Amino acid sequence: MPYILPVTGYKSAGFLASLSYDVEGSAVTNILFNKVEYDYGNNYNPATGVYTVPRDGLYLIHARVYGRDNYASHYIRVNGNIVTSAAEHDPGHLYQSASTSIVLHLLSGHEVAVDPSFTGSVDGWTNYMTTSFGAMLLYAD
Repeated sequence: MPYILPVTGYKSAGFLASLSYDVEGSAVTNILFNKVEYDYGNNYNPATGVYTVPRDGLYLIHARVYGRDNYASHYIRVNGNIVTSAAEHDPGHLYQSASTSIVLHLLSGHEVAVDPSFTGSVDGWTNYMTTSFGAMLLYAD
C-alpha cells in the first residue's frame, strides 16, 4: 500500500459526536449529540447540535439514528433546508436504525444539523451502536 503524504498547507476539518442519553423525537428539533469524539477546529456545538462549516469545500456528512418503538427516521439539514433523509420501520423489532450519508459542497458559515422525523424515542445508547452525527472535509476550495 503506498504511503500518502498530506498536502502542504492543507487544513482538515470535521467532527464526530454521539448521543449518550435518550430523547423523545417529537420533543427536539436538532438532536444534541453531546458526546464529542473529536472536533477538528471546534466547529460543532453540542449545546445546539449544529456544525458550522469552517471553510468552503466538499464535505462528507453522515448521521445514524437509533429509534425505539419500531421506528427510526431523521433529516440532515443545511441552513434549515432538508438535504437528505433516512427511515426504517419494522414492527417486528423494538429498535431500528436509519443511516444516511451525503457528499455536499458547502460554504463557510453553513450550518448542518440532524433532526428526528418521528415521534418515538431516539435511543442514546444501545450496547453495540450509537446514534451519531459527523462531518469531514474531503476537499477544500
